[in-house]
Amino acid sequence: MTNLTEFKRWENGISRMHFPKWEELPSLGLYVDQVAAVINEYLTSLGMEPLTKSMINNYVKKKTIQAPIKKKYAVNQIVDLLLIGFFKNTFTINDIRQGILQVTTKDYPKQAYDRFVEVLNARLRNEPIPTNPNFNSSNEQLMVLGIDAVLAGLKARYLLEIMANSNETEED
Repeated sequence: MTNLTEFKRWENGISRMHFPKWEELPSLGLYVDQVAAVINEYLTSLGMEPLTKSMINNYVKKKTIQAPIKKKYAVNQIVDLLLIGFFKNTFTINDIRQGILQVTTKDYPKQAYDRFVEVLNARLRNEPIPTNPNFNSSNEQLMVLGIDAVLAGLKARYLLEIMANSNETEED
């Protein structure tokens, strides 16, 4: 199998990946190990580094995300962790927090997150982004650029890994 054939097969696999909308996430409070399992199901299916319980606890300690109530995490904290996990290999935690704050100043967190999911899922499938005239256009552009940067890095790293494993550096 050639490098590009293997890459296209992988790319086809991630095109079937579906990031969850707000309503699809667990609505009952979850403990940190349950949160990690939910988040990592989505991150690892894209070939991304999983979040550990220690990482999640550090995000709480550093006030990157809100502290859980009675050790249970709510949907908004799960969303923050999904976004951090998705963007952390491309952007700093500070940039991610700033982006989240920027987007949620003009749109409610649920609407902003669901729009992020619509854009991400369309990009994963190489489909046009569904229009949404009710969503702030600057926020949308920020999301598109951020998602494209992460996906481009992910794809480049995967192709490089394939090429390195096969010792093939020429174009197929």
